[in-house]
Amino acid sequence: MTQQGSSASTNSMNSQPTSPSSSSTFPCANDVELNQTISKEPAERNQLLAKLRGQTVRIPNLAPLFAHWPTKTNVHLNTIRTDTKSWIDEMSPAGNPTKPLQESDFGLFGATFWPAAQYYKLRTLTYFGIWLFIWDDQIDVNDGAMWNETAAAQTHREQTLAYVRYALGLDDDDAARPPISNPLILNFERVGAALKEAYTVEQNEAVLREMEVFMHMSEREQRMRVAGAIPSIEEFWRCRLGSSGIGLCLAFTEFSFEDMRLPASFFEREDAEVLRRCTITLVGATNDLLSLKKEIERDAIDSLVPLLYYHSGGGLQSAVDEVVAFLGREIKRFDLAADRLTKAYGAGDEDLRRQVGEYVEGCRYFTTGNLEWSMSTRRYGVETVDGEIVMKL
Repeated sequence: MTQQGSSASTNSMNSQPTSPSSSSTFPCANDVELNQTISKEPAERNQLLAKLRGQTVRIPNLAPLFAHWPTKTNVHLNTIRTDTKSWIDEMSPAGNPTKPLQESDFGLFGATFWPAAQYYKLRTLTYFGIWLFIWDDQIDVNDGAMWNETAAAQTHREQTLAYVRYALGLDDDDAARPPISNPLILNFERVGAALKEAYTVEQNEAVLREMEVFMHMSEREQRMRVAGAIPSIEEFWRCRLGSSGIGLCLAFTEFSFEDMRLPASFFEREDAEVLRRCTITLVGATNDLLSLKKEIERDAIDSLVPLLYYHSGGGLQSAVDEVVAFLGREIKRFDLAADRLTKAYGAGDEDLRRQVGEYVEGCRYFTTGNLEWSMSTRRYGVETVDGEIVMKL
């Protein structure tokens, strides 16, 4: 699932939020390249925050952009909503408030991201989603336990990878259980057990690779933030493709459908990689628009709108408008790639054709589900008038 295809080239200081260049690879480039592609004056972050605060922007109704894509809610919504309440309490670290997570309606999250999943699979998928959100908030939110603790965060990542590898059954047969006591990390056991039963070794290896990418990019983003760095647009996307966690969630797509096992040759196709990347960028850019106020309140500027504003030298509303235009371009890229894939498998094996169609559908559900969930809950605290959001930072 981590095969890299080509995409539009981006200059490191380009104000256009295009996808990363085809030369971008995982893991990311070394620290020498990192130092060449970011601003490293810590005071600039505070200056940027000060400029952003108090400004007002208008975000148009995004739903029409996705009007030709499917939306669906899993029939088990009410049941999974009940399940998520106890899971959040179970997984949240001691002392962490659970009210914000409970108000985020993770039942709707699971039901709209994986609307076709049978209930026993929906439980695993939604449980994993909650686990990933809580894990990430320990490092990526300013009141998280490891927000500025890079050493502790890195130990946390290493322990998580060790346990995920073990839980997926990818350690040697005689390997001992990793000596890990962190309850949050150990909660992955339920997910690992389900994937071990349903997935092949090759599919679980793909999950592990995506987890490794996620951890590596999480580290890279944290190091830049703690150093006071402001990333270029290219560096932002280079990291965001992995750190968003969407690529990791996409590795569960075959699990979410019945009888889906796509061949390795499918994922090696450039158009399959376009679908993957566009799904990540569409979800990421949508979130960056809707979460703008919340991110500024948390002293976070490492998202698309603030970075475009900083690098372009234009107005904040212009940065918002450019992200909206970017969404439209990415939808078109996705649709063209999906059409080519559908035609490529149109005359072949009927079952494989079904699987390809469901995979495309699953990627689209990720984007429309994310928008529906984000607009229907208190996740970002946004209010709309006829679909438009007026946001004062």
